[in-house]
Amino acid sequence: MSLIERLVNKTIEQSQPEVTSPMNEFEISIEVLGRRPGYLKGYGIHLRGNSSTSSIAKSAERDAEVVALKETVPMQAEQIASQAEQIVSQVEQMNAQAEQMNEQAQKTADLEALVHQLFARSQPAASGGSRDFSSRRGQTCI
Repeated sequence: MSLIERLVNKTIEQSQPEVTSPMNEFEISIEVLGRRPGYLKGYGIHLRGNSSTSSIAKSAERDAEVVALKETVPMQAEQIASQAEQIVSQVEQMNAQAEQMNEQAQKTADLEALVHQLFARSQPAASGGSRDFSSRRGQTCI
């Protein structure tokens, strides 16, 4: 019987309802085609020679990189927390400065209003006083 016939027959056999735990295609392939070290027939998985060595080396390199990255995460989290605290502190300082600026602006506005009032009072008094003076002067002359 050819390999193809054996694969087909095994697949049909495994698809019957009376089979309690059917094998998947991978398991059928291994049973029919057999195993060879470093190679799985029909699935194109080749684990031969240098490619497996380089694959293992690459995997180890990636693992080391992952470990290094995992070590940097807590440090970066601490830095982020510290920066967040600094930002909160700066916002509080800015709010306090804004409040001081508002108080200063209010004081400036109050002073400007007072200056305008004083100026307004001094204007009529100066012109009115000179009128009074000239009218008095005219009365004394008569």
